[in-house]
Amino acid sequence: MSKRWFYLALPPLAFVATAFVLVQLFLELDEDSIDRKAAERLTLYRQTILGEYKKYRYLPYMIARDPRATAALAFGQPVESANRFLEEMAENSGAGLLYVMNAEGTTLAASNWRDELSLVGRNYGFRPYFKSAIMGEEGRFFAIGATLGEPGLFLARPTPVTGEPKGVAVVKVDMGPLEEAWAEGGETVFASDSNGVIFLSSQPDWRYRTLDTLPGEVRSAIEATRQYAGQSLAPVGDTSGRSMEQLRIEGKAYRHNSAQVGLLGWTLHFLVPVEEARKSVLPIWAAAITLCLLYAIIVLMLRGRRLRKASVLLRRESASLKELNTRLVDEIQERRRVERELLEAQRGLARSNRLAAVGEMSAAVVHELSQPLSALRMFVAGTRKFLEKGDTATAAENLDEIDSLQMRMASLTQELKRFARPRESRIEKIDLRESVRVAEKIVRPRFEETGVTLELDLPDTPLEVETAPLRIEQILVNLLRNGADAAAAEEDGTVRLTAARPEGQVILKISDNGPGIPDDLRERIFDPFFSTKASSDGMGLGLAISIRLAEDLGGGLSVRANMPKGAVFELRLPALTVGIAGHGPLPELKSEAAE
Repeated sequence: MSKRWFYLALPPLAFVATAFVLVQLFLELDEDSIDRKAAERLTLYRQTILGEYKKYRYLPYMIARDPRATAALAFGQPVESANRFLEEMAENSGAGLLYVMNAEGTTLAASNWRDELSLVGRNYGFRPYFKSAIMGEEGRFFAIGATLGEPGLFLARPTPVTGEPKGVAVVKVDMGPLEEAWAEGGETVFASDSNGVIFLSSQPDWRYRTLDTLPGEVRSAIEATRQYAGQSLAPVGDTSGRSMEQLRIEGKAYRHNSAQVGLLGWTLHFLVPVEEARKSVLPIWAAAITLCLLYAIIVLMLRGRRLRKASVLLRRESASLKELNTRLVDEIQERRRVERELLEAQRGLARSNRLAAVGEMSAAVVHELSQPLSALRMFVAGTRKFLEKGDTATAAENLDEIDSLQMRMASLTQELKRFARPRESRIEKIDLRESVRVAEKIVRPRFEETGVTLELDLPDTPLEVETAPLRIEQILVNLLRNGADAAAAEEDGTVRLTAARPEGQVILKISDNGPGIPDDLRERIFDPFFSTKASSDGMGLGLAISIRLAEDLGGGLSVRANMPKGAVFELRLPALTVGIAGHGPLPELKSEAAE
């Protein structure tokens, strides 16, 4: 069957593989075509920028040579004739602004001298084009106008053109019409300066944005020259994913080509949406999917024919299947009847077990209470006799014994109550090491009394669990006391508590070097009223309460032999998981009282 499906899948796989190869081939062809077109368009746009530059490059040189424009420099103050001459020159040449500055950078004559925001009297000595021209060089600089707030290309020449410069002649070229022509062409093109700031763009929203995040020193230099005053100069797109071939701007991917303008370190960028570079992909994949669908239809038609033939065979076998179903129904009903009988038997066995447990508990209670009651009757009768004889001292001793017996009976009934009806205890996030230290303080007098050594081996890192601290302390107190009693008869009696943290659990091991627990008694060690102690100090409820507490907390308590002698009790608790770490107190949980 697997070979059959493999052969059926071969044609669709061949269609998909062929489509993939064709897609890669056509992608390369489309990208090559786009790159050739981009190179042609970049050459054209580059010529338009250089054409604008060359068109006005002569103008500041002519103004610097004309005494009508530079007359104000001789007087050291604005001259109306110079303003009128510059105004006429601006109208005839089409330049945005013409003005002349003295050696300090103060404007003495300007073509917009009639306007409210006239340049006359304003100082632009901080501009790089002025600094270059006053040094006898040609000044070139693109910036937003400091007075009018309009961008333009500033071209400057020293005046006079030979000898020591006394001033600077400046022409501001408006590049707005060039930018508008780019936008009308419907193509995505922009120009960036040497710092990567976009200053001309067919997309107005991209103007005065950057290709990369600008370093602090570059921003400081731009602010010092007020080149792009008031602009945030934020990155235009995802700079982390930028490459020479692709840009991602405002969530859209573009095929990227660029060329150097050859002027002021400017770079021209030509973008084409990636979707256009993949326009040949959709027809290829559509054809491949169509072929796969046709193939699937043919296969399904052939399979349908085989299924119709198979249905005839199925109808012939339906009679035998009905008979078989009838037999199966009968067998199922019989099995259900047997299951009901087994369930009733299990319930009866459970009732018998509960009755046996009640009987065992009752017998233990009767046994534990019958001796104190008999002793009480004997001491009461004796006390009466001593009182009749006037022996009050002996009667008082009997009363003390009676009080001791009633306290023992009260303690026994209290333990039975605690074993049967637990109290409430809060579940919280704790460090198990703290519970060990609290239990150690409680049992320390018992160890000093018996002369047994208690050793604690705890890790340096917290043992975090989500549990009830009072329950844990009660279990530990019971186990440590039992260990001290077991090792008390040994010359070098020792109880050792160690902690381990396997996957998903925290395990506390309490081991002693006492006589140990015989194999035949380990199954009964956790039963109520069962005790291996020779003395009558305990009631046999401590371990029964402890194992119940451990199981209620989601853990367990077990015992095994210690090597070379003694016993080891293992308390297992679920470790704190990441999913509940850090939460506040959880709901209340039942708790037991310590023995």
